[in-house]
Amino acid sequence: MTRSNIFVTLTGGKKLFFVLDSSTAPEQGYIVEKFILPLLALNDQDKEIAFIHKNSDSINEKRTTASYRYIIDLQQKRVQFFVEHYNYKTDRFRRGKDLTEKRYLPYLRSVNQSTII
Repeated sequence: MTRSNIFVTLTGGKKLFFVLDSSTAPEQGYIVEKFILPLLALNDQDKEIAFIHKNSDSINEKRTTASYRYIIDLQQKRVQFFVEHYNYKTDRFRRGKDLTEKRYLPYLRSVNQSTII
């Protein structure tokens, strides 16, 4: 199981963050195919909020045990994927290494190729 802190800018500009608690590495498929791609396709802030409430584990919370951070901009249809770090001494989260090009985009390309074939 992998866990991610998700930061989203909705199509209307509202920002929120939440947690997804399982299968959040891109290669596991779930987050890309069952969460990110459907969320990107909604194009309506109210539908996006409803979708997030239905599918997330905790709204306005972050997990110190999260392995990853996704930054999703629904206005620009942009997704970024990072390692997530938490410092227990300072009680702060820090965005780590950018894995978008190395892991998220290759998986997304493989999904797109399989739908074309």
